[in-house]
Amino acid sequence: MKKFAPVTLLALSTLLGTAQAAVKLPNVNCAGGSNARCQYSSSNDGKVGSGLPFNLGGFVAIRSGFVDANDNAVYVPVEFGGQQDNQGVIMKVDLATGNRTILSGYDGEEFHGKGQDYVDYQGQKASAYDLGRVEVVRPGPDSGSVLALVDKGLQQRTEIFRIDKKTGDRSLVWASKVFNDSAKDGPTSIRTIEQQKAGIGGSNMCKSAGDDRVALKPEETFETDGKNVYLFFANQPSGTGIGLMKVPVSSGKCEWVSQYWPDGTGNVGSGPTVNTLSPLVFSSALVGNEFVGVTGPNPSGNTMFAINVNDGKRRTVSLLNRSTPARSKGSGDAEVGRLGRMAVTSDGLAATMGKDTSDEYFEPTLVKLSTGDRTGTEAKSGSLKNSGRDSNASIVAAIPGTHKFIVAYNRALHVWDTDNGSSYVLSQ
Repeated sequence: MKKFAPVTLLALSTLLGTAQAAVKLPNVNCAGGSNARCQYSSSNDGKVGSGLPFNLGGFVAIRSGFVDANDNAVYVPVEFGGQQDNQGVIMKVDLATGNRTILSGYDGEEFHGKGQDYVDYQGQKASAYDLGRVEVVRPGPDSGSVLALVDKGLQQRTEIFRIDKKTGDRSLVWASKVFNDSAKDGPTSIRTIEQQKAGIGGSNMCKSAGDDRVALKPEETFETDGKNVYLFFANQPSGTGIGLMKVPVSSGKCEWVSQYWPDGTGNVGSGPTVNTLSPLVFSSALVGNEFVGVTGPNPSGNTMFAINVNDGKRRTVSLLNRSTPARSKGSGDAEVGRLGRMAVTSDGLAATMGKDTSDEYFEPTLVKLSTGDRTGTEAKSGSLKNSGRDSNASIVAAIPGTHKFIVAYNRALHVWDTDNGSSYVLSQ
């Protein structure tokens, strides 16, 4: 595969952010064909790396995580069971061994860490802040924590938790609306607890640009720089505005970073009004000072865009526009994938899943953020080659200092090297 030159669009120091130590990966040589990591098999569930397997039953999905080089680990959200239940965990996976440790959540039999106890409107003891349908995990504001987004569906609120790495305990950072419980205000009421601890119900609620009485629900992704949480909103319900908002991690006012309307006008920030046809965003990354995301489905092609979190300036990064080719950004016949999440390497190489199909083969698209050029590719050898279909395939994280990605496929984590197309099972 063609190797990609370093990004020149942004200063390297800006793009890299905080430097991390080099990671240690398994010593895998698939040339001899004897290493069990070189070929995926469902019979190896729980056998590649120690600890509970990812396949814990029901609908299993491993979404977007991150690599912490100082811990030599990747942190991943693992959703299983059903959409509305409390079954979901955050796992820490050792990059050298593939060993799995549940950091927080309910694994179907055992609870790890605790949420917030309260007394409900019926006078019964209850507990909030489970990790059912956990979607995204990001670094916390300090080395001892991570942040996680939970979203159980359109009618439920979106929650972002801070999770203590040592205890697994979960505390609320932000929620899209007040808790659905009508107990009277008091020291044991969940609404009182959340208002006192996280300011829920006050200025940290993200409000419509058209009517500040309407609290908004974001897309199923977020980014953080340790100081703020960045959330994308897609004009739902209609007339509330499209764009990026920020909320301080330590609680504070939710504000628009960049905001515009479907008719092309904008109130905050500047640049192209991307995402106006179908502004659904499932994939994102924070690259330097830019929130980078992918929107779709659009009849003319999915769009990779970027919004500067400091001044709200918007730009189209990459687009294969089939209906109006002159609007395309970057070269290449491959499409930017809107499903399956995304990740970006230290030097600005983004990986997304490729075709928007329900029966996804491993056919990712690589995008150079400096030019928008797209390359469709595949695994040339190892565990991801001819691995069948997986509608829940996901680009989980990039490995710092390399062109390697952690990929969730067939209920296992794989390491995929984009420089030579090789792959192997990291943990199963």
